[in-house]
Amino acid sequence: MQLQHFIKEKLEKNEFKAALANEELVFFTFLFGAKIHEVPKLREEGSFARVIRMVRDGYFGFKDYFQSLCDTVDGGKDFYLLGSDFESYLEAQAAVDKAFADPNKWTQMSILSTAGSGIFSSDRTIQDYTEKTWGIETCRFPSDG
Repeated sequence: MQLQHFIKEKLEKNEFKAALANEELVFFTFLFGAKIHEVPKLREEGSFARVIRMVRDGYFGFKDYFQSLCDTVDGGKDFYLLGSDFESYLEAQAAVDKAFADPNKWTQMSILSTAGSGIFSSDRTIQDYTEKTWGIETCRFPSDG
Protein backbone atom coordinates (compact mmCIF):
# COMPACT_ATOMS: atom_id res chain seq x y z
CA MET A 1 0.00 0.00 0.00
CA GLN A 2 2.87 2.38 0.75
CA LEU A 3 4.31 1.75 -2.70
CA GLN A 4 1.04 2.53 -4.47
CA HIS A 5 0.64 5.68 -2.36
CA PHE A 6 4.19 6.74 -3.27
CA ILE A 7 3.58 6.29 -7.01
CA LYS A 8 0.17 8.01 -6.88
CA GLU A 9 1.68 10.94 -4.99
CA LYS A 10 4.50 11.30 -7.54
CA LEU A 11 2.05 11.15 -10.42
CA GLU A 12 -0.17 13.83 -8.85
CA LYS A 13 2.84 16.11 -8.43
CA ASN A 14 4.12 15.42 -11.97
CA GLU A 15 7.15 13.75 -10.44
CA PHE A 16 6.86 10.49 -12.31
CA LYS A 17 10.57 10.59 -13.15
CA ALA A 18 11.30 10.54 -9.43
CA ALA A 19 9.17 7.45 -9.06
CA LEU A 20 10.93 5.89 -12.03
CA ALA A 21 14.27 6.36 -10.33
CA ASN A 22 13.37 3.89 -7.58
CA GLU A 23 15.61 0.92 -8.40
CA GLU A 24 13.45 -1.45 -6.38
CA LEU A 25 10.70 -1.41 -9.02
CA VAL A 26 11.56 -3.95 -11.67
CA PHE A 27 9.20 -2.48 -14.28
CA PHE A 28 10.77 0.91 -13.73
CA THR A 29 14.38 -0.18 -13.48
CA PHE A 30 14.73 -1.81 -16.87
CA LEU A 31 13.50 0.98 -19.12
CA PHE A 32 15.03 1.41 -22.55
CA GLY A 33 14.43 3.23 -25.80
CA ALA A 34 14.27 6.73 -27.17
CA LYS A 35 12.69 9.54 -25.19
CA ILE A 36 9.58 11.11 -26.73
CA HIS A 37 11.40 14.37 -27.55
CA GLU A 38 14.08 12.39 -29.47
CA VAL A 39 11.67 10.56 -31.78
CA PRO A 40 11.20 13.16 -34.57
CA LYS A 41 14.94 13.66 -35.01
CA LEU A 42 15.63 9.91 -34.94
CA ARG A 43 12.96 9.27 -37.55
CA GLU A 44 14.43 12.00 -39.74
CA GLU A 45 17.99 10.69 -39.42
CA GLY A 46 17.16 7.04 -39.92
CA SER A 47 18.92 4.45 -37.85
CA PHE A 48 21.46 1.70 -37.78
CA ALA A 49 22.21 1.63 -41.52
CA ARG A 50 25.60 0.03 -40.87
CA VAL A 51 24.06 -2.85 -38.95
CA ILE A 52 21.42 -3.41 -41.63
CA ARG A 53 24.15 -3.48 -44.27
CA MET A 54 26.09 -6.05 -42.23
CA VAL A 55 22.99 -8.24 -41.87
CA ARG A 56 22.22 -7.95 -45.60
CA ASP A 57 25.81 -8.94 -46.41
CA GLY A 58 25.55 -12.07 -44.26
CA TYR A 59 27.99 -10.93 -41.56
CA PHE A 60 25.85 -12.59 -38.87
CA GLY A 61 24.92 -15.57 -41.03
CA PHE A 62 21.50 -16.47 -42.42
CA LYS A 63 21.58 -13.68 -45.02
CA ASP A 64 18.36 -14.76 -46.74
CA TYR A 65 16.53 -15.45 -43.48
CA PHE A 66 16.74 -11.80 -42.36
CA GLN A 67 15.92 -10.26 -45.75
CA SER A 68 12.31 -9.36 -44.86
CA LEU A 69 13.39 -7.85 -41.53
CA CYS A 70 15.96 -5.68 -43.30
CA ASP A 71 13.38 -4.62 -45.88
CA THR A 72 11.01 -3.64 -43.07
CA VAL A 73 13.40 -1.24 -41.31
CA ASP A 74 15.81 -0.11 -44.03
CA GLY A 75 15.72 3.18 -45.90
CA GLY A 76 13.98 5.31 -43.27
CA LYS A 77 11.15 2.82 -42.78
CA ASP A 78 12.02 2.11 -39.16
CA PHE A 79 8.92 3.92 -37.85
CA TYR A 80 9.07 2.22 -34.44
CA LEU A 81 12.80 3.00 -34.11
CA LEU A 82 13.86 -0.57 -33.49
CA GLY A 83 17.38 0.26 -34.57
CA SER A 84 17.65 3.36 -32.42
CA ASP A 85 16.41 1.49 -29.37
CA PHE A 86 18.59 -1.58 -29.86
CA GLU A 87 21.66 -0.35 -27.99
CA SER A 88 19.66 0.79 -24.96
CA TYR A 89 17.75 -2.51 -25.11
CA LEU A 90 21.04 -4.42 -24.85
CA GLU A 91 22.08 -2.25 -21.90
CA ALA A 92 18.76 -2.88 -20.16
CA GLN A 93 19.06 -6.61 -20.85
CA ALA A 94 22.52 -6.62 -19.27
CA ALA A 95 21.02 -4.95 -16.17
CA VAL A 96 18.27 -7.62 -16.11
CA ASP A 97 20.89 -10.37 -16.33
CA LYS A 98 22.87 -8.83 -13.47
CA ALA A 99 19.80 -8.49 -11.24
CA PHE A 100 18.61 -12.02 -12.09
CA ALA A 101 21.96 -13.43 -11.00
CA ASP A 102 21.15 -12.34 -7.43
CA PRO A 103 18.09 -14.47 -6.46
CA ASN A 104 17.29 -12.45 -3.33
CA LYS A 105 17.39 -9.13 -5.15
CA TRP A 106 15.39 -10.53 -8.08
CA THR A 107 12.71 -11.92 -5.76
CA GLN A 108 12.43 -8.62 -3.88
CA MET A 109 12.24 -6.61 -7.11
CA SER A 110 9.63 -8.97 -8.57
CA ILE A 111 7.39 -8.77 -5.50
CA LEU A 112 7.62 -4.98 -5.33
CA SER A 113 7.01 -4.72 -9.06
CA THR A 114 3.88 -6.82 -8.85
CA ALA A 115 2.65 -4.91 -5.80
CA GLY A 116 3.14 -1.59 -7.55
CA SER A 117 1.73 -2.48 -10.96
CA GLY A 118 -1.80 -1.23 -10.25
CA ILE A 119 -0.96 2.14 -11.74
CA PHE A 120 -0.76 0.40 -15.10
CA SER A 121 -4.32 -0.97 -15.03
CA SER A 122 -6.18 -0.78 -18.32
CA ASP A 123 -9.03 1.23 -16.72
CA ARG A 124 -6.64 3.94 -15.52
CA THR A 125 -4.73 3.93 -18.80
CA ILE A 126 -7.87 4.28 -20.93
CA GLN A 127 -9.18 7.06 -18.67
CA ASP A 128 -5.87 8.88 -19.00
CA TYR A 129 -5.90 8.59 -22.81
CA THR A 130 -9.52 9.71 -22.91
CA GLU A 131 -8.85 12.89 -20.96
CA LYS A 132 -5.27 13.85 -21.83
CA THR A 133 -4.55 12.41 -25.26
CA TRP A 134 -7.82 12.24 -27.13
CA GLY A 135 -9.51 15.12 -25.28
CA ILE A 136 -12.92 13.47 -25.20
CA GLU A 137 -15.51 12.97 -22.48
CA THR A 138 -15.95 9.60 -20.94
CA CYS A 139 -19.14 7.86 -21.99
CA ARG A 140 -20.99 6.97 -18.80
CA PHE A 141 -23.05 3.82 -18.60
CA PRO A 142 -26.67 4.62 -17.64
CA SER A 143 -27.56 3.43 -14.17
CA ASP A 144 -30.05 0.62 -13.73
CA GLY A 145 -32.14 2.62 -11.30
